[in-house]
Amino acid sequence: MKNAVYRHSADIKRILFLLAIILTFALLRYSQKVVEQLRTDSGNLVRFYAEVYAKAATDYNAQDFSFIFDEIINKISVPMIISEKENSNPTAWKGVDLDEEDHSPENVAAVAALMVKMDSENQPIPLKYQEYTLGYIHYGDTKLIQKLQMLPFIEISIIALFIFIGYIGFHVIRSSEKRSIWVGMAKETAHQLGTPLTSLMGWIELLKADSCANENIDEMSKDIMRLEKVATRFSQIGSKSSFKITPINPVIQEAVDYYRRRLPQLGPSVQLTFSPDDDYRANLNADLFSWAVENLVKNALDAVPESLGKITITTKAIRHGKYIAIDVIDNGKGIPKKNRKNIFRPGYSTKLRGWGLGLSLTKRIIQEYHHGKIFVLESKPFSQTILRIVLRSVPRNV
Repeated sequence: MKNAVYRHSADIKRILFLLAIILTFALLRYSQKVVEQLRTDSGNLVRFYAEVYAKAATDYNAQDFSFIFDEIINKISVPMIISEKENSNPTAWKGVDLDEEDHSPENVAAVAALMVKMDSENQPIPLKYQEYTLGYIHYGDTKLIQKLQMLPFIEISIIALFIFIGYIGFHVIRSSEKRSIWVGMAKETAHQLGTPLTSLMGWIELLKADSCANENIDEMSKDIMRLEKVATRFSQIGSKSSFKITPINPVIQEAVDYYRRRLPQLGPSVQLTFSPDDDYRANLNADLFSWAVENLVKNALDAVPESLGKITITTKAIRHGKYIAIDVIDNGKGIPKKNRKNIFRPGYSTKLRGWGLGLSLTKRIIQEYHHGKIFVLESKPFSQTILRIVLRSVPRNV
């Protein structure tokens, strides 16, 4: 059930993204249709003006001609340029943000360039009277049409900005809540472990003082020290942990040795090996980093078959020696591609009794505390699955 939540959440994101694309396309398409209709209306209007202009120019009446220019032509909001021939220099223009009275070569050249642009958008309309062509009217989009063309992009940008701000705010709040839950859980666990540990350590001291004590006291002491270490690790979650430059091999070896002692209980033929490439160093909190490695080893042990299971931990320098790659390699059942990000989310688990916190806690330790990276590098079922930790390397001369 809890794993299905992550799968469905990804589907919901895809659906919402698809809906956003559809709505954006619909808005752009609707705006385009409105602009096309307005362009058609502008073209019809210019054709009407062309007929009126041609008639006024041929059937001359000073009073009517003056009325046509003052009350009709001059009030046209459509940018227009008039030329004697289709590709000749303009003779008159209006509404083109250029001085209508300036007929200097520079201004005429600028109007001619604008005329070419208009012709690429709208077919010039001939000024005809009977069988004669008196000239051509070139026209472009009105300012209203130009604004309408930009309006959808402005609206989409504003909506996208609000969505982005909302997403960032939601992400910050959710991350803060997760952090609070992790810290609260860790501190409460440390507190709960502390009381019985103190009591157990007292009993160990009493048993040591008894000469008839069982020879297994040393093993009991090791387990109690282990519990104390677990409590210490939990107490450092959410606290300002101490970091220092540390060789990583001994820390990894300690985690490997801990699980190697328990291999007979986990599987008769499971192999666990550590093959370091060199003695690399990093700025570590040894307790937390060891915990992260143990979680990866435990995850690999749960994945490999009980017979012929194989787990190998390797280290190597990458990116010209600036970083260290710690690979935990197993021949287990693998991780499906769709779940490679989900495995690091809190609550995700493929085990019946799993809480889904181990790898999530590991990611938190590596990324938030050690400023490194952890990811699934490769996964082939029952062949090779590699989980990689990447940390910044500290040179030996530092």
